[in-house]
Amino acid sequence: MPVILRHPIFTLFLTFLVVSPANADVLSLAWDNDLLTGEDRGYTNGVRFSYLTAAAEDREKSSSTLAQRGRDAMSFLPGIGLADDQHALTFSVRQLMITPADITTPELQPDDIPYAGHLSVSSTLWSWNADKITGFGAHLGVIGPESGAEATQKWVHKLTGSTKPRGWDNQLGTDVVGGIQAAHGRKVLHTGSPGAIEQQVSVVGSALLSSFRTTAKTGLIWRLGRQLPVNFVPDYAGTSSAISMPGSFSESATSWSVFVGLGVEYVAYSYFEDNAGPFQFEESPLLGQIGIGGSWQWNQTQIALTLRATTGEEESSKDNFSFGTLSFSWAL
Repeated sequence: MPVILRHPIFTLFLTFLVVSPANADVLSLAWDNDLLTGEDRGYTNGVRFSYLTAAAEDREKSSSTLAQRGRDAMSFLPGIGLADDQHALTFSVRQLMITPADITTPELQPDDIPYAGHLSVSSTLWSWNADKITGFGAHLGVIGPESGAEATQKWVHKLTGSTKPRGWDNQLGTDVVGGIQAAHGRKVLHTGSPGAIEQQVSVVGSALLSSFRTTAKTGLIWRLGRQLPVNFVPDYAGTSSAISMPGSFSESATSWSVFVGLGVEYVAYSYFEDNAGPFQFEESPLLGQIGIGGSWQWNQTQIALTLRATTGEEESSKDNFSFGTLSFSWAL
């Protein structure tokens, strides 16, 4: 069996595809990597596989049944079950890896971020129309060797001829984490018309209550393009959310956009800080973020590239860090 197929992230993804309905509305693959911005430190790599069901209101597709059940079960939540909205479920598999700046030494580096891997599954119910989107979901994951982060990074570095990471023996140990999340976005400005150049401004907020990371975020997004889709939230945050998936395809055969996102995040709890042990790591409670990028759609395929920077996550080091996100989506 090829080495790639023995990695937990790929095994979980194959299982995820098998249990998903055959006529999914959208499949998405998003890849975060700091090498896309010329760095190799901190948040090193992230991969998210996501599946979006057909809308509950689209009864011609059997996958809409899942969304109907989710909508009916969660209709007591604000923004869910409104008559004029569409509703769909996303299911995601995500793997993240964190490494210190120097990956060439096998020695413990207490003055930097610890090695850590995270593998999780999540599901979110989305309700949206042309002016707003709301989502509620839950996630469950594992931290430690079982995440497969060590095997994935070594495989990628061997494939690309990059430096071999030698410090994974010092990674954080096994632990199970999970929690709930909510997000809301609203379009506040739209000028132009389909077929011409359009621009949009929207605000987005989210909250995450989790034993992995508890945060609150808010941001402002500007987007410019032609034949813009209904969803006004571009995928500028990569693996952190599937908010960009519902309504993400334009009715036109081709479309393009460029966008800028500005945001701020308050960190109430960080698993890494709480379990840093001998590492001198202290999470900054307030982070500033910026993301710039563009997207292009051709028929049933959509590609987006985003470059993102944030103020230093480590309180003892105010250095900024950055990473890029490359995402592919397919409408089925």
